[in-house]
Amino acid sequence: MAFRSPLFQSFIALCALVSSTLSSPCAIRDTCTTQSSPNPIAQQYPNLVSGTLNGTTLIVPIPLEQARVLIPKEYTILENAYRGLLPAFPADMYPLMVTVAYDHDLQLPAYNTTVGDFSRSALEFPFLDILGNGYSNFRWAATMMITSTAQTAISGSEGLGLTIYPSTFEPACDPYALQPDGSMLMQSTCNAGTPASGGKFMTVQTIPSPAMVPYPLNFIRNVTNQPTFANTSICDNYIRLYNTTNGAAPHAPQPVVGTVVANIDPLEGNMTWTSVFGWNYATAFIEPPVGEKCADLANFIDS
Repeated sequence: MAFRSPLFQSFIALCALVSSTLSSPCAIRDTCTTQSSPNPIAQQYPNLVSGTLNGTTLIVPIPLEQARVLIPKEYTILENAYRGLLPAFPADMYPLMVTVAYDHDLQLPAYNTTVGDFSRSALEFPFLDILGNGYSNFRWAATMMITSTAQTAISGSEGLGLTIYPSTFEPACDPYALQPDGSMLMQSTCNAGTPASGGKFMTVQTIPSPAMVPYPLNFIRNVTNQPTFANTSICDNYIRLYNTTNGAAPHAPQPVVGTVVANIDPLEGNMTWTSVFGWNYATAFIEPPVGEKCADLANFIDS
């Protein structure tokens, strides 16, 4: 989730300013041509932000001991929660989530607004108890790489406390590029000379894995629909919808296996993970145009 609640608040303010002098709707669009499907649900949810999210989610088993170092100590890891969904998950390991994605055709019809497409990549940490109740799962994602020209997305995310690395993505307008060897590749690199520069990058390369699917799509649905936070003062109740036309043939979800090479917070230095499994897929999404108190989402159930 790119934490777009403040993003859209600032964007709506910009639209109001522009609309005071122009009769046309306020809209910002990039000039790339994407293969992502259009937003199929905007008119169905006019009071919510909606769009298409297309990309890759990989699950990287890392030692629980390492996870405990990377995750702020005040957030309890709900190990029983992910083992209940994945009984065969390796002992003493934690499911780190790697995300590379392309946000497409974002709309908020009630405000007659759209916002330009952008790419993002991040390391995300699901199954965290931030309320101390022992059962509410939240996902921590405090750092993100976002397309450097997507200033609205960057400003909105920074307003929620994220560390943002304005970055260049290849491919620029899709979540993966087909390589001559049949693999799919997405690369993000922090632009040199930005305030957030410092060698930050992420490369994800995958191939189809129809015979080996250790993480069923229902598990991916669970982790991607946990409320997301950078700090516990506000959460993004961002919901991916797995039953829309975005996921229909010929764009049905595809299980994959691949390699991740990254240097992005909270890592300290380069890391390489091989033979990690997940999915390439697209979904529609909805989210409220304003953030919510994390405590109000204590009884959240993924959709």
